[in-house]
This record gives sequence, structure tokens and C-alpha cells, in this order.
Amino acid sequence: MGVILLATTLYLITLDTGLRPDELSGGDLITHQYAQAQGRPSNAPGYPLYTIGGWLWFRLTRPLLGWALNPVQRLSSYSTLWAILSLLVLYHLISRATRGNWPIAALSTAFYATTYFFWFYSVTTEQYTSAVFQTLLIVWLAFKWDEAQTLDQPGDRYLLLLAFVIGTCLANLVTTLFIVPPLLWFILSRRPDLLHRPKLILVGALLVLLPLISYAYVYARGAAHPEWRGEGQWPSAWAWFLDFVTTQQGRDELAPGLTLDNIFTAEFPSLIWSELTWIVLIGGLVGIWWLGRRRALFLYATLAICFLFCWVDRFGNWFQVIIPAYPLVILGFAASLNVVWFRQLRSDAWRPAVRGLILVGLVGLVAYRLTLSLPRADQSHRPEDTGLDPGWAVLSDSPPTGSIIIGDHGEWLALGYLTNIWGAEPIIDPRPLCQTHSLHQIQDPQTSRDTPALYLTRRAVESDPGCLADQHRYAAGATLIRVQAVPNTQLPESARPVDLEFGPELSLLGFEVHPSSETPARTQDGTLWHVSLYWRAEAPVRSDYTVSVRPLRDGALVLDASGEPLIQDHQPVWNSYPTSRWSPGEIVRDDYVLYLPDAQVPDTARIVVYRRTETGFENLGESQLDLTSDDAE
Repeated sequence: MGVILLATTLYLITLDTGLRPDELSGGDLITHQYAQAQGRPSNAPGYPLYTIGGWLWFRLTRPLLGWALNPVQRLSSYSTLWAILSLLVLYHLISRATRGNWPIAALSTAFYATTYFFWFYSVTTEQYTSAVFQTLLIVWLAFKWDEAQTLDQPGDRYLLLLAFVIGTCLANLVTTLFIVPPLLWFILSRRPDLLHRPKLILVGALLVLLPLISYAYVYARGAAHPEWRGEGQWPSAWAWFLDFVTTQQGRDELAPGLTLDNIFTAEFPSLIWSELTWIVLIGGLVGIWWLGRRRALFLYATLAICFLFCWVDRFGNWFQVIIPAYPLVILGFAASLNVVWFRQLRSDAWRPAVRGLILVGLVGLVAYRLTLSLPRADQSHRPEDTGLDPGWAVLSDSPPTGSIIIGDHGEWLALGYLTNIWGAEPIIDPRPLCQTHSLHQIQDPQTSRDTPALYLTRRAVESDPGCLADQHRYAAGATLIRVQAVPNTQLPESARPVDLEFGPELSLLGFEVHPSSETPARTQDGTLWHVSLYWRAEAPVRSDYTVSVRPLRDGALVLDASGEPLIQDHQPVWNSYPTSRWSPGEIVRDDYVLYLPDAQVPDTARIVVYRRTETGFENLGESQLDLTSDDAE
């Protein structure tokens, strides 16, 4: 089974490793990830069996694969699991259809494994590969039952297994049920007497209904967590549940296709032959007939129903229906090749050449499909996967565990994912921008040890300057701003004390060069250098001053990569807490983060405090800090 091992390796190498901002904002992919990670209902109608299995898989892979795969990869690998099972069943179907012709079976399976849609959905968080597995399993069980009838064996166990698999389809992707009408014809056309076996029918019906018990999980989770129900208002949990399982969204997607406008779209059906290639599509449709008349009619009818539905849903997600249909075409293509493989020739001398040509052609098709699909299907380490970056930037400031952090929309989504799914530390409580219904419960940390620290992000302040504008604000890193109800009057022990006056209103009491700055950390933008200044308002400040920090080395300004002096100017606390708002005696932390070229660690920093005037600028004061000692000039 080398082809299965190769496909597994290929999928693991190309597993999804991150999220784009639009993926994090919504859609099926992120919905499935939260469903599997938290055990919540997925998008309508909930896919309970798939979600429960994904929840178990996510937890089992944590100790087994957590050392090698990040959480996005582990969630995506659940699709890989179903993909590998699908390929196993497809290989066995082709092998039996070709009388054990393993080269054709292996290469035909490899071709399907490298088709774009199947590959893409094998390495991302969707449930489509499970639908492929269910479809192929139904075909395999139907053929096994058919063989049992040929051997004059009852085959009831195959019928009961078919009933149970159909029930799992009802609790997963219901479009897989398009195979059921042709399946019933396939069975009853050969054994109409089965209709006179009420016990078998009853047991089969119970097996079909058994997986539907899993929908109780959807109801229970939705009733316990109203916040998981999505947008809308319902008078009761039961009303929500009925609306949810009837998939209003899916029915709305079908509505445009019920007209004759735009009979064919830019994607449908052209993507079918561009995905399979014309030779595989035509060869597959012809080759299905070589499987036998009844089997051929069974598969033809299934494909016809799928194609009709795809046309009706051509403006929606018709891909979910066509993906399980592709392997049926490839099964027929393998049957066509097998006929040529064993065809009687005028001279047996031609047989090796014909078979070699078939193998070379199959290898060429696989190579062509692999080359074409790889750039799009490979979801590993894509440069556009920046959706979590805002959250990582916030956490890099090391907020205390349990802190409440108010970010803009992108930061809130990223922090929610990192907290609830990734398990990143420290564990914090992200809140959307100023939708803070419980913030009134937050007290001053000096009077309540149990009160969580409250932070705004720089992006939150830029998006909504009025958010908690009545609070005192202090810089807490490159991204975070500490917010509290009472002013801070204590210099932290970590600060190096100084005593520098900048006019009668402002004093610089201390500074702190953070460890990552004393031994600068390399980033893609340069060498990170981070310093905090601690100011005190000696009296009410009448003007809004700007602080300029200019790192020096050996008395000269540090230059950036373009040769310009490296300077950072902004009003205190990342422009969010102007000096005119400071209270007398208040100590304000103000941070500056610069990216230095060539690891040039500053030994001195020039501090200039100024304000804008109608004619230009007016300096309040200027001093230099010796960063290598506790003294300042």
C-alpha cells in the first residue's frame, strides 16, 4: 500500500498551518474548527457525528502529535484521516474491479489523491472527505452484497451495514444520500423478495435511525450555550433547534439555481473536466459500463443525480456534491484501462508495449495532476496566513494570566482563537471593542486583589478613541495599554531611578530597558529594542507634549538601514494619554520600541520633550540617559 503511505506523507507535509484574516472572521472552516475544539454544534444542521469525532480526535492528537503539529494542523488532520480511509476503500474497489491489477489500482488512486479539491479538503478543516468515505463505503458494501448473491449467500450483514452507513450520512453531510435511490434499485431489482421480510426491514430502519440520536447532542449544546446559536432570535431552544436542522442557509443557496438564467457558470461544469482531465472523464464514464450492467446503472444513476443537483446548486457550494462523485468516475476509468490491459491482441509481443504505455500514461497523469494541484492545495506556511499575528503581538507583551484585553475586531478574533483553541499562554479574557457589559464589575486593583487587570490595545484605541477614555492609561508593552480607575503613584522596583526635570510640570523618575532590549531579539524588521520611561506630573499640565526618544551609540545617533537617524516620537502611552489629562503626582509609564539595524545596542538615549506651536515646535526640555548604569545626565 505504498500509494497510501505516499498520500499520507504528502498530506501531512501540506497540512494547513495557519489562518488568513478572512478565514478567522467566519465561514465553514473556522466554524468546524471551533466545533471540533469546543464540542459546539457546527454550521447547520450541526454534523453531530463528524463534530463529536473531531472533538475526540483533537484531544487524542494533543499528547500524540502535539509535539509535531500545531493546533491548526491537528484540526486539519481530522480531514486527512477521512481522506486516507477514502483512498483505502477506493484502492480496494479498483483492485476488485480490475481483478487485482495493483499497478492500475495504485496509480488511479494516486490520481484521485492529487486532484485539487480532494487534496485541498484533505489538508483543511472541512467534512467533505468524510462524505467521500461514506459514498465509497456504500458502493463497496453494495458490491460485496452483490457478490454474495452471486455466490448464493444471504448477505444480510451487508444490508444492515448499508443501513447504518446511510444513517451516519443523515447525521453528517446529507448530500451523500443522493446515492440512496439508485442503491435501493440496485438491491431490489435483484432481490424484490426483501420487501417481504419485515424483520429485516425493521432492523434496517432502526439502524438508519440510530445515528440520528446524535442530534440530541446538537440540541443539548445549543440549549446550554445560547451564545453558540448564531445570529437571530428564537423564543426557545427547541425553536432554534428546528430552525437550525432545517438549514435555511442551504435552501437559500439553492433558490437562484431554480431558474434557467446562466445555465452554466464560469466554474460549473468546466471545473469538472479541468479537474479530472478529458481523458479520465470520458474514459471513466465509458468504463463504468465494464463493471457490469446493474453496477453500471447504479453508478450512472448516482452520477446523474449528483450532476443535476450540482446544476441546481451551481451558484452555491456544489463542490461538496461533486467531490464524492469523482472517485466513481475514476473507478470506471480504471475499469477501461483494465479492459485494454487484458485485451486479446493479434500478437502477444505487443502486450508488454501496451501495458507499458498504460503505466507511462498513468504516471504522466498523476505527475500532471500533482504539479498542477500542488501550488494551490499546499496550505502549509502560506504568507497570507496572518490572521493570528495580531493576537500573538498582544501576548508577546506578557499580560498577567486572567487579564481582560479589549482589542479591535481582528485582535479579538485572534485572541479568542489563541485562548480557546490554541491554548496559548498566558490565558487571558479577550473582549470585543468596548462591548464590555461586565466592565463595571472591574475595580481598582489596589483595592481588590482578585480583580483582573484591564488592558486596551493600541489598535483598539485607534479604532475607538472614546473606549474607556475616562480611565487612567499606562503603556504595558509594544501593544498593550493598562487601564485603571485610579492614578498610579508608585515607581516599580524594576525601574532604574533618575531625577530629571522637564520644566516645572514634568519629571522623569525612572526608566527600564527591558531584557529583550539589553540582549536585542532579531525579528524580520530588525533588532528589537524596548525602553520604558516613567514620568510624573508635578502639577497640572496645561499642554499636550510629545516625547522624542533617540538612541545613541558612542555619542552618535543610531542610523536605520537607509542611513537616517533612528527616532521615535509620540505623545505618551502610544498617543492615547495626553499630558493634559495627567493628575498631579501621577506616575505614567510610556514605552518606545525601535528596530535597530545590525544589532547596534544603544548605550545612551536622548530624551526630548516638546509641543507643537502655531509657528513650529517648542522644547520643554532635553536630557540624556546613560543606559549602561543607574545614573543619568
